[in-house]
Parts: sequence; structure tokens; C-alpha cells
Amino acid sequence: MDCQRCRQPLLEASPGPGGRGLAPLGESYVVLPQSRRASALHASLNESLSQPVGGGVLQASSIHDQLQTVDRLVGLAERCASLPCGVPLCEDCASGVVRDLNARLRDAREERDRLQAAFAELEAGDGGPSHGALSDAEFAAEEAARELEVSELRAALASARRERSALADEAVRLRAQRAEQEAEEEAWHAVINGNTLRAQAEQEEATRERQLVQFCRRELARLGRVDVVSDVFRISSTGSFGTLNSLRLGARTPRGSSGRLPGVSVALLLVAVARESGARFSSHALLPMGSYSKAYKLDEPRALYELHGSGSPHLGRIFGSSRFDKGLTMLLACASDLLAFAGARPRAGVAPAPPHPIEADAVGGFCIRLQASGGEERWTRALRCLLEDLSWLLTWRRAGAAAAATGTALHAA
Repeated sequence: MDCQRCRQPLLEASPGPGGRGLAPLGESYVVLPQSRRASALHASLNESLSQPVGGGVLQASSIHDQLQTVDRLVGLAERCASLPCGVPLCEDCASGVVRDLNARLRDAREERDRLQAAFAELEAGDGGPSHGALSDAEFAAEEAARELEVSELRAALASARRERSALADEAVRLRAQRAEQEAEEEAWHAVINGNTLRAQAEQEEATRERQLVQFCRRELARLGRVDVVSDVFRISSTGSFGTLNSLRLGARTPRGSSGRLPGVSVALLLVAVARESGARFSSHALLPMGSYSKAYKLDEPRALYELHGSGSPHLGRIFGSSRFDKGLTMLLACASDLLAFAGARPRAGVAPAPPHPIEADAVGGFCIRLQASGGEERWTRALRCLLEDLSWLLTWRRAGAAAAATGTALHAA
């Protein structure tokens, strides 16, 4: 058999012969080893069994009574098998169980004593005179004070609600005012941005205008130093032909005409120099009309004579040479008037007269008319002499322009 707590084997023995040793017993007898502590525990158990239970005394006066007692204890042990006091136990485990039960018993008794003391104190308090009880007047005064406090609190609550409502209205008003201010601020920002953009645009426009003025001044200064007539009319007389703006005047011109271009640029040159110098033609006038310039008499303005040929030398000789010759004669007359005007006003650094004199319809001794010139070569020589006279005229004009510029500079200084 094992201990029900520590599971150690229990010694099963009985006294041998002569009472000196332990001898095995039969199946009907189980004897626990006795010791001083076991004897004391057995004596304590016998004493507890001998004490009154349920108002009586448990005393085993016979074998039958002892068996009934043991049967009751065994049944109790079976019912308490789950408890730490289950039997059979060894000596040490039984002692530990007894100590544990005694400690629990002490704790239960202390708890009982405390409960009894508290119950006694409670009964003493209920039975004694009451302390702190209020009289009817004091209770009425306290109730009135409480009601006054409640009414004040209700009034404060109502005031707080009114203040909250007022604050809510004020918040709505402030939100509306803020929205108006934001809208006004946006409007002002738009105005400021517009003014800023306009100011920038005006500043840029002023900058452009200043730059344009400076550019125009530079251009005017540059153009003032430019001789427009000399640049536009470039005359050269090297070789057999005279050239005006790199175009030959005379027979076998680049356009294949014997006289298509002579009067075109020459008429424009004469008109430009006459207009600039203030000279007037005496009996004839010129109409610079590009490649189809014409000449006419002042007393017959409707009779216009071409300064260009027909495009074919042979047909021009038959049908159109008379009108062309009359136009060249008028052109030479206008050139003679302008050369006479310039010769009457000598300028420093310029020859007093043109290199080839003009007499009637001849210049330098060569007739300007194609039919009366005596051949295309002589007519070409006449045109070259006319260009050389016009070159002298341009030199006279440049000298006058330089003198005028020098006088203007001195006057400004």
C-alpha cells in the first residue's frame, strides 16, 4: 500500500513471536509503523473520537461499536478523498495535513472573531444615541440653501446658454464679415495685380520707346553721314561705256536694247539733285517713272516723250526713234540747266565747270540723238560724256553737303 499524498510505500508488518520483531500479517490486518509522533497522533484521534459529537459522546464500548466507528471513518475518508487529508497517509504527510488544518482553523477563528467584533460594534452603534442628526429647522435651512443653489445654477446655466447663443450669432457675423473681407481682399489683390501688370507693361513700353528712340537717333546719325544720292547713283566712265549703277548706257546694253535704259536713272538723278539744290528747269521737265520715264515741255505738259527705246534697234529706227530722240534732247536740256546752276555756284575742291560742255543737242561734241549721232558708237560716246558731266555734278553736290555739315557742327559747338 502507498501513501495517498507522497505515494511512498507503507510498511506492512506485525509483532513476531515473543513480541521482539515484525512479522508479516495476513490480508485482514494492516498495521502502520508506530512511532512517538504516530502514537501521539493516535492518542489525539482517540481523544477526538471520545469527545462529544452533535451533542453526544462517541465511545466504542464493544467490538461491534469499534467496527461501526471504523466504517464511518472509512466512509468519511472516501468522501474526503479529494481533500489533502485523505487516508491512508504516512507519518510525515499526516503531520503536514494536521498543521495545514490547524492553520486554517486559526485563520477561521480569527476571521470569526473579527466578524463578531464588527457585528458587536454595529449593534452598539444602532443601539446608542444618534450623532450628527439634523433638526427640522436645520434641514429646512439646508434644503432652502440647496434650492437656492440649484436656482442659481439654473440661472447661471440659462445665462451660459444665452451667452453661447450670442457667441454663436457673433461667430456667424464674424464669419460673414471675414468672407466679405476676403472677397474685398481678393478684389484689391486683383486691382493691385492689374496695376502691377499695367505698370510693368508701361515700363516695358517705355523701355522699348527709349530703345527705339536711341535706335532712331543712331540711324539718323548714320543716315546723316550717308550720301544717299552718291550711294544710289554710282557713275563710272572707265572703258568704252559709261555705267550708271553698273548698267551700261549706249548700244548693246544688257537688255539688248539700243536705248532702253539711258534716260531712266538719269532722269531720276537730275530730278533728285534739282529738288535738293533748289534749281528749276527753264523750258522742260522730267517725269521719273521707273523704266518708263518721260520728258515734256513746260508749255505743252500733255505731250510726253519717252526716254526709252522700243526694244528692237531696227524697228526703233523706223517707228519710235523720233520720239525717243526728242525725249533725249529734252533730257539733255534739263541736264544743261542743272549744270549751269551748279557752275554759277562754285564750291571748294570742285572744278569750276563740267568736263564736257553742252550745246543744243550735243554734249562734248557728240549728238545725243540716236538718228543724228552718226552711228551707235558716237551715240554711246555722247552718253558717256553726259555721265561724266553728271559725275561732276555729284561731286559739286557732295562738296556742298560737307560744307553744310561742317557749318552745322560749328554752330552747334
